[in-house]
Amino acid sequence: MNSFLKVITQNSFFYSLNLVLIANISFLLCSSSQAEGFIWLNQFHTAILNFIFESITFLGDGWFIIVSSVFILLFIKKHRKLAFIILLSYISSGIFAQIIKNLIAAPRPKVFFELHHYKYYLDTFASSRIGFNSFPSGHTASFFALATVLSNYCKKRYVCISLLLLSILVGYSRIYLAHHFLMDVFVGALIGVAFGSLSVIWYNKISESTFVKRKIESFKNDSLNFPNPKLSQQ
Repeated sequence: MNSFLKVITQNSFFYSLNLVLIANISFLLCSSSQAEGFIWLNQFHTAILNFIFESITFLGDGWFIIVSSVFILLFIKKHRKLAFIILLSYISSGIFAQIIKNLIAAPRPKVFFELHHYKYYLDTFASSRIGFNSFPSGHTASFFALATVLSNYCKKRYVCISLLLLSILVGYSRIYLAHHFLMDVFVGALIGVAFGSLSVIWYNKISESTFVKRKIESFKNDSLNFPNPKLSQQ
């Protein structure tokens, strides 16, 4: 718990922004039903927005996270530790999200509207996912985890704001494309922030062990402590 509080304290600006986001989404969830919230958030369709959000949603895809991490490992050697933490956050948040998906088995929007006989149809339902694994949003969890790790690595305010805005767009894209409800995205974001933070803690704990230190020192000359102090300067 102390380690978790330390991470939050050292990156208070990013976590404060997330707290504001949580409060606003909580208000939306409390002020409308699941169906009403989905319909309200899904009414802004245009051809341009379709293209934009189909592209943005890929940022939460596992392949994007993995390829980005491998690229850092191979070509940006001084930031290898960042790649390790990104992978750790992706794997841990992904496993946790999948466990909940299988336990809850919540219907995706298309199935939900069909089961409840709502007289509502979206063109995007034609290409949206079906099944009973809507809750929570894995894409949202993955990108919020990535954003949390990056914000802890480089704590500059403009970086934190940019990462959070991009995270919001990734989360909204899942609703826009009719793959998830707002609650799915909300919980996915919480999972991402939690496991992104835990991954920073886990990495530091592991790197503090004598054996791992020897291995790391064999191929890295930069600081073992995460985040990088040079990039964290305001």
